[in-house]
Amino acid sequence: MWTTETLEWIDIELTSFCNIRCKGCFRELSTHADKILNKTYLDITTIKEKFKKEMFPNIKIINFCGSVDEPTSHPQFFEIVKHFASWDCHINVATNGSLRSEKWWGDLAKILPSSHRVTWGIDGSDELSEVYRQGSNFKKVEKNFRSFIKAGGLANWQFIVFEHNEHQLEIARARATEEGFHAFQTIYSHRKDTKDVKPKQVDNKESSCISCKYANQKRIFVNHMGNVIPCCHLNAKMLEYPVSNINKDKFEDILEEQDYISDINLKNVTIEQAINGKVWTDIKNSWTSDNKIPRCEQVCKQNKRDKFVKEIL
Repeated sequence: MWTTETLEWIDIELTSFCNIRCKGCFRELSTHADKILNKTYLDITTIKEKFKKEMFPNIKIINFCGSVDEPTSHPQFFEIVKHFASWDCHINVATNGSLRSEKWWGDLAKILPSSHRVTWGIDGSDELSEVYRQGSNFKKVEKNFRSFIKAGGLANWQFIVFEHNEHQLEIARARATEEGFHAFQTIYSHRKDTKDVKPKQVDNKESSCISCKYANQKRIFVNHMGNVIPCCHLNAKMLEYPVSNINKDKFEDILEEQDYISDINLKNVTIEQAINGKVWTDIKNSWTSDNKIPRCEQVCKQNKRDKFVKEIL
């Protein structure tokens, strides 16, 4: 299922910092987020030590996207990108695009080889994008992606469809073509409803099976604390409640599980040791037991998955 020799895709959450507050994010939905997300960074020394090309002979994708972070906020971001740019794989950076200067984005385009790309989360063709991405600035995002594309950067436009913005979908697609984006990706999501943000639902085939999407893609997730986790969907749940305490409802219970969580932390183990350790074994065993992890059931039943549509422009 998962081994370092067969891994093809690694998602890396570089930091716990983000400059905006999306309404479906752990930051907004958890009452404990401010206690947990204390601006932690994966430092360049750890990255160079734990992520060496020879350890992952079949890697195809390095994806800088977290469940709670804005990767471009990392103070050593360029150095990290340069480290992975020497690998024979594709790099993707998922961003809200509202940090850094136009010059910074132009410089990033120059250090990213031509096959690597930046995916810009823009959920509208204008300021409507700020409804979901609270604290973003569309005008600044616009200047930044133009600078990146002008400097030769390969850019994807990612649009999450909600009831409030679906009327702008075709306008945004046309805008992406005009601006020189390489691809336009539409996401129909099962994000949680809030007062003024409601997901646009789509019908999916019903199934009661748990078939781990990340396992099938030979993919893992490493969060900002250095914890090696099967997927980003479990990340927020494990930040709040470790796997062995998945049904406990008190934040204080985390403190009882430090030895358990240390088994997946890069300060103590390699990625290979984490994959073969107790935490991962417990997660995999839960899929065929009567005590399934609720988050796995929510995400990896066929009828609960988000629908992605990607078009090359």
